[in-house]
Amino acid sequence: MTILAAAPRTLDDLFADSLRDAERMAPGLLLLAFDGSDEVEADARRLLGADPGCAFVRFAVHREDGEVVVEVRAPESRPDILEALVVRAMSAGR
Repeated sequence: MTILAAAPRTLDDLFADSLRDAERMAPGLLLLAFDGSDEVEADARRLLGADPGCAFVRFAVHREDGEVVVEVRAPESRPDILEALVVRAMSAGR
């Protein structure tokens, strides 16, 4: 009998399973609020905190009021970056 390990979650899985809210706080700042479990925090750190994949975007992961919060910062001159992330986050799993 072979036991297969569960596939690691993707960013879209994290959005679909755990995202509670996405709020634009300023032209260059987006806050993503996720369920506050340790697993969600670990996944958020792995998927966003360690390797943002874009030199223009910065991610910071922390806990606040029982949620895992990801601060996403992009240049104010590039609001399209944050808007694309909001669209992706809100449409994941739908």
